[in-house]
Amino acid sequence: MENKDLVEKVYSEIHDSEIVDLARRMIAIPSPNFGEGEIADFMFKKMEALGMETTMMEVEHPTEAKMTRQPIGRLRGTGGGPVLMFNGHMDVNVTMPGWTVDPNEGRFEDGWIWGLGAQDDKGGMAAAFVAIQAIVRSGVKLKGDLLYCPVATHKLGGTGTRTMLKKGVTADYCINIEHAANTVGSVIVGSVRVKIRTSSPGLFFRFTDEARNAYWNPVEQQAVCMAAVGSSLEPVPEGGWLTFKRHPELQDFPMIRYDAIHKDHYGRWCDLVFQIRTVPGMTLESVRRDVENLIKKLKKDHPTLDCEITIPANGPDDPFFMDPTELPRSHPLVSAIADGVELATGKPANVGSVERIGNFGDGNVLHAAGIPSVQFGPGNIKLYPEWPAPDERVHIDELLVTSRTCAYAAIALCGPNISSRGIR
Repeated sequence: MENKDLVEKVYSEIHDSEIVDLARRMIAIPSPNFGEGEIADFMFKKMEALGMETTMMEVEHPTEAKMTRQPIGRLRGTGGGPVLMFNGHMDVNVTMPGWTVDPNEGRFEDGWIWGLGAQDDKGGMAAAFVAIQAIVRSGVKLKGDLLYCPVATHKLGGTGTRTMLKKGVTADYCINIEHAANTVGSVIVGSVRVKIRTSSPGLFFRFTDEARNAYWNPVEQQAVCMAAVGSSLEPVPEGGWLTFKRHPELQDFPMIRYDAIHKDHYGRWCDLVFQIRTVPGMTLESVRRDVENLIKKLKKDHPTLDCEITIPANGPDDPFFMDPTELPRSHPLVSAIADGVELATGKPANVGSVERIGNFGDGNVLHAAGIPSVQFGPGNIKLYPEWPAPDERVHIDELLVTSRTCAYAAIALCGPNISSRGIR
């Protein structure tokens, strides 16, 4: 069979009605973070019925006495080919006020599927499942295995994916399904969270001169730190306190955002937490060194500044620490996805950071573990004035592109004697 015929045979088994049906059924199952049990059971049955070797994996909360679960499925190939993973999360965002439809109805109207997880990430994972299903139905035999991993608790720093890796699940490539407007996210920011704790003796409105001279309000100390760090959601200037080389795909990064500040009424200390979205070349150690140098300079200018630093903010096992990722355009995974998008849309794919700019995902975790990963999928958060947003939705046309691209990439990377440039 000619390679083009092989792909068309698989494409003929991808039906928009089945993508819509599966996405709507997934949306109709509430799955808050660490509440994914019901959807895990639902997906387990779907995966097993398709013929995947499927296991249910328990996921433990990193700091609390909670458990959830996630199914891991393997469609085994004939042997001798690479393993391709499809990874995406089943937990959904918080329900923001302002919804005009039931967020768990899975409404389908005028080509749009509405609901929590529609584009983040239930719609994309439904499309990826239908792609694997189409390969099975077509009778096409791949040399390599396909892993389908609808993971739990992504919103807690990729805890489900981290658990999966610790339990030995691995692959040669990963397509991390994330809302990216079907652009190919080959360059992805990382994230380091920083905690600065400022301290001072407690003081009330009656005091001695000696006590007042030793006092510097911890909140006011944080104001000095914040002024030195800079403003939220503004590009950090080159030559400043952070050490980095500007990346052509990430011209506005690195960037910081203040996440939390807290002081008790009578407290002696104040905690400030901010995150830095990093660019390739920046590391945990380079950020730690830069913050330490900044604080040393501030203490030189303000001798009474009393502060300590914790990086990452939640300690050495902080699940929110992410290394940035980068794959060249020539990488087989990038080429396979880009070629699949072009075949599905008739237009060249947008490759780089594009619509994943500023975001990270479980692909960062997988990439850091040695699995080359690209973030790709339907849905664009630029539809909304804020994110998370009410009235989350995704269009079936996007889902079809996602499904066809996933099928193409699976054949290109894992198929019998097929290169990613030789299918069309």
